[in-house]
Amino acid sequence: MCRMIKDVNCPFFLTLREILKFFIKPILFLFRGFRVQGKKNLPRSRRSCIVISNHAGFIDSVLFICFIRPRFTVCGARPKYFKTRLRRFIFRTANVLKVENHDQFLDDCGSLLNAGEVILIYPEMGRNPEGLAEFKTWAAEVAIANNVPVVPCYIYGTTIGQQGKKRLLVGEVIEPSGSPESLTREFRNRIEKLHQQYIGGR
Repeated sequence: MCRMIKDVNCPFFLTLREILKFFIKPILFLFRGFRVQGKKNLPRSRRSCIVISNHAGFIDSVLFICFIRPRFTVCGARPKYFKTRLRRFIFRTANVLKVENHDQFLDDCGSLLNAGEVILIYPEMGRNPEGLAEFKTWAAEVAIANNVPVVPCYIYGTTIGQQGKKRLLVGEVIEPSGSPESLTREFRNRIEKLHQQYIGGR
């Protein structure tokens, strides 16, 4: 087993995450009014699967940690976020993978999926507080190369200007096909549709 997979399964950090979830989840539900729509589509057990979502704020990963039942790895974060010991501890607790470059990202995601892990990828490959930015093809490349299902999600309430309580909107599973470019467009369309359906039904 490679070191990365061992890190994902480290008992100390697995336990620490569960303890934090125990305290944070009730706060989100009871005091912040956070809700999940389409929860049945989220992975409920360990299996090779990719979850994708928009990414506007640091709290986005916390929301996923609280509401995805099995452990998962956030793929990923830029090296600058790992420069201090405190940051490295925080990101290790959240199970965030450092991304050095495109090839390393694809290799690490493939290793995790081959080990039966759930991974979370933000296709924008960065935070965009003002709204959806252009999607890179990286998430689609991983999905196609490993032939694993993809769960599209939209987090409402962390983007600037969005009114009301936070929501995690979960769509139907996407089976990868076609080129990375066409699948990336499908990812973006599905995520945009979740947003539009939600604001249209409020």
